[in-house]
Amino acid sequence: MSQNKYLKKIIYYKSIDGHCPYNEWLNSLDYKTKAIVENRIERIQDGLYGDHKKLSNSSLSELRFFIGKGYRVYYRDLTNVLIIIVAGSNKQDQKQVIKKAQKYLQDFFERNKNDKV
Repeated sequence: MSQNKYLKKIIYYKSIDGHCPYNEWLNSLDYKTKAIVENRIERIQDGLYGDHKKLSNSSLSELRFFIGKGYRVYYRDLTNVLIIIVAGSNKQDQKQVIKKAQKYLQDFFERNKNDKV
């Protein structure tokens, strides 16, 4: 763990029934790929995003992985202290997963509107 006092807090989207699409996707990956993705998420806490970009016409951004099927992790960077990881995909199902991720994000905000998110 880093000694950086400006660590980002990582929050993973969960549906109202506790379903976590990101974890389900992550657990479907092989061991090596899963380790690479988890390592990358850990580095984000220090502000080290690696290859990423803001999606056009969306409030989401994506982490891009150039391994396997071209994996992606979709997130919303809210402040310098909070990121919400909402979904993961590969290039083949990217458009479908982005639509789902946007719905997940909307659900997250609706259920947490009274929290300081």
